[in-house]
Amino acid sequence: MAADGSGGTSHAGRIADRLSAWPGVSKVRADCGIGVALAAKGVQVIHLHTGAEAELRLTRPVVDRMGAALADSGRITIQPGGEWISVRLDTGSDVALVVSLASVAIKAGVAVAGTPAGTASRAAAVRLRAPCSLAAGGLPPDRLAALITAGGGSPMPLSQFPLLPKGTRHGLAGPAD
Repeated sequence: MAADGSGGTSHAGRIADRLSAWPGVSKVRADCGIGVALAAKGVQVIHLHTGAEAELRLTRPVVDRMGAALADSGRITIQPGGEWISVRLDTGSDVALVVSLASVAIKAGVAVAGTPAGTASRAAAVRLRAPCSLAAGGLPPDRLAALITAGGGSPMPLSQFPLLPKGTRHGLAGPAD
């Protein structure tokens, strides 16, 4: 089944199937409420909101270190000031890129999550709750509306959707507050 629940074999579905077979990685519902996430040791490191895009949480230090090379690839969008990157899934090479970066995301995410309280890196552990671009409002309202309504509608009434940016709830398909 595709990551978007459509039943097809999308690139995102292949990523979800491949990575969930890795030891310690599981498919879960994305914290933002849209799509599937892949988690390692309880830390969500990849979100698959649609069959055509993957978001990976690389953590801020990794994005700072690898950002130029990632951006130069032409396949990756880096969320400004964030810990998440987006990869458009158009080809099998894009799938291979996400699978390769998944190990980096898992290592970085699990390392930060395992940081003992009281250390200088504790602030980095708190940032693990940083939202993906969807939850942080990084998507235009029309694209967000398409994601929410694709596949039968929102997983919860829009008036109860806690992560929509203010002002985004109005004008979306479905009940609004």
